[in-house]
Amino acid sequence: MPLHEPSPYEVLGLPPTAGVREINLAVGQAMRLGRFSRQQIQESAALLRNPERRLEVDVQQLLPPDPVDGTADLLAPALAEPLLGGERPPPDPADLLVLRRDDLEADFTEPAPPVAAPEPPVPARFAADLSVLPPIEIPE
Repeated sequence: MPLHEPSPYEVLGLPPTAGVREINLAVGQAMRLGRFSRQQIQESAALLRNPERRLEVDVQQLLPPDPVDGTADLLAPALAEPLLGGERPPPDPADLLVLRRDDLEADFTEPAPPVAAPEPPVPARFAADLSVLPPIEIPE
């Protein structure tokens, strides 16, 4: 049993750019080859003939990775050094970071609140007065 279900393109032996005519021709050829069951071939052909279902399959298929030229050249510096550092000398104690209580306390203290600048004065033409209030009728 295969680890994954073959795509309709694999069943019919078609590229993703195949048209309906190519799909119809590929059905007969796939039947003659006999690599897949008749039901798989018919279902694959029906799926590829339906534009909406075909789009779903195309979106769900994983794209092959882009080839990287010069991969060996890129990895050469990393592969030149041994991966396990068994022959390296132990680190110098002076190079190790020493944390002191004052440093830790400074890291966990709350910062002082920012000093807010005083608000600029409102020009007189924008000041609120009684003209902005709606008229009020006072009951007698």
